[in-house]
Amino acid sequence: MISGAQNYKLAIEFKGPAWLPTSLWVNLDWLYDKDPAKQQRVRALQQRFPDDLLGELWITRHLRETQTESGVKHWTDEWGVGWANDGHGSKPDMHPLAQGFEFLSDYPLPDPLLPGRFDEVDKHLKDRGSRYVQGLVWFTLFERYWMLRGFENALVDPYLDEPQFCLLRDRIVQFNMALIDQWLERGVHAVFFSDDWGSQRSLLMDPSDWRRYYKPSYQAMFERVRRGGAHVWMHLCGNIEAILPDLIEIGLNVLNPVQPQAMDVRRLSREFGGHVCFNGGVDVQGTLITGTPDAVRREVHELVDLFGRFHGGYIAGTSHTIMPETPLDNVIALYEALAQYLKA
Repeated sequence: MISGAQNYKLAIEFKGPAWLPTSLWVNLDWLYDKDPAKQQRVRALQQRFPDDLLGELWITRHLRETQTESGVKHWTDEWGVGWANDGHGSKPDMHPLAQGFEFLSDYPLPDPLLPGRFDEVDKHLKDRGSRYVQGLVWFTLFERYWMLRGFENALVDPYLDEPQFCLLRDRIVQFNMALIDQWLERGVHAVFFSDDWGSQRSLLMDPSDWRRYYKPSYQAMFERVRRGGAHVWMHLCGNIEAILPDLIEIGLNVLNPVQPQAMDVRRLSREFGGHVCFNGGVDVQGTLITGTPDAVRREVHELVDLFGRFHGGYIAGTSHTIMPETPLDNVIALYEALAQYLKA
């Protein structure tokens, strides 16, 4: 009998998984629908899904720990970026290099080899069992850059001050490379990157400029992972279809998520199926909120057919976090539909 890790590998490498890998999570406390019987039904369904994935292994550190002021939580991360959470998600609210590159020469790059950085991770890895393990290099490059410089600066810096842009970009990549090496030393099956490059309609910059200013950096990081024997996963929100061929070319194995309101799932299957494994796709913006349970089931089965037809190539899940207004009936339908593809 194959293990959960082996089954993930078979799906990602188009070698015929024994069952459909499923990466699915819902915060029942966050949902507005509080029906106790339906909540219990969700929990019972969740128990049917194997514990095949060990992810969410965070290694970030803070300079200033969380403080609460007027109901809003504030903290400063190890890069000097200020954050706030008013109960509706965490958002950067202070960018340490926003005023100019003159601060860069004295800017303290976080230490990727900081003692204790991996202590909690190593505890979890002792109990990894036969699960597929992901190591995180989150807010990989573009997101890390704009958190430091501010979003508008990040968009114009390559054009207004390319040397300084490249200097900061490359320092971020240097940090990431050291993290990648530490993950590989721990024998992870994948390194999971993240950068939200897409809006609902298109890429945030001209694709040719992305290839000039960012693609070589991603290629270097992806190649380090692949040479270490691990898969490359990447979280890219929005419509990133213009650069998906480039990402596949430089070594992307798994694209997360698939947003059907940003990209045409049928086109993705037709153009890229069998070349990259897709993770996600069940529409949290539309179907799960406003659709019927039958519509949810149909969407699940369509996605499995579109992306999983390539002797693998699909890891089931949602297009993003399940939203608070989602009816529990639709969450139940989601789990019931996916349960049909579990191992016997």
